[in-house]
Amino acid sequence: MRDPSALEVGEWYDRFGGLYGLTMGDSMHLGMWADGVRTETGVATAEEMWEELTRAQDSWTGTLINVIGLLPGQRMLDVGCGTGRPTVRIGTESGASVLGVTVSAAQVEAGRDRAVKAGVADRVTFEQADAMALPQESGSFDAAWAIESFAHFSDRPAAIREVRRVLRPGGRFVLADCYEAVPFTPEEVQLFQAAFALSRLPAGPEDYSRMLGEAGFTVHGTRDMSREFKPTYELIPRLFAARRTQIAELVGTDAMAQLDTVYPRILTLCRDKMGYTMVNAVKSP
Repeated sequence: MRDPSALEVGEWYDRFGGLYGLTMGDSMHLGMWADGVRTETGVATAEEMWEELTRAQDSWTGTLINVIGLLPGQRMLDVGCGTGRPTVRIGTESGASVLGVTVSAAQVEAGRDRAVKAGVADRVTFEQADAMALPQESGSFDAAWAIESFAHFSDRPAAIREVRRVLRPGGRFVLADCYEAVPFTPEEVQLFQAAFALSRLPAGPEDYSRMLGEAGFTVHGTRDMSREFKPTYELIPRLFAARRTQIAELVGTDAMAQLDTVYPRILTLCRDKMGYTMVNAVKSP
């Protein structure tokens, strides 16, 4: 099965992006729990589970903000920004200018709305763009991050080269994404690709470092986060069940029938076979 195009990824998020908002929390990325342990246990409402997931996402965003070290007056690119919660947060906390790019028109609109509500629309902006062919000028950013967007890219080396191109010499890049900790079967690869407009994941965390090095980045550090993110896959199925009626209203009867079959299998695959890594790199002169 071929990898999805940027257009197809954008169309998928325009149609089904609300599913993430209902089942994952308020950010379009996974959440982090210290040592992979949940302190909140027992019976919880859908809203309580959603809030816990959002707090875990915010914990991971906070970690990434500390790693990238963005300063007031600098300019950063968020590659695959989703609906913009991390984008707006780092812009607000750092005093820098931040541009979020995504292939989804709906996500651009959501990000802009967030920036307006946060009072930072003059510094935090959003545009629809393909990360594998960025329209931004070369050497125009001090830093960039990509939080779980590389899972969608059909040509990851091209996206990395584009990030390097738009960074200034010495510019920082933090890439955080998933990999196959245990090899997927051909059937699992097909399921993963078809269900969520994803491309096949790298075979290991070292693949990201290799691609960055080949593109001309100097890797300063890696961090495996697989353990810290495991509780995500415990909470999402429970939240999916608790909000099944809302999800069905959002996606329609036919899509819901597919989700009932596919979603549990996907989440089990993520829990049992998928790893997560962060790579911190700098553009070499």
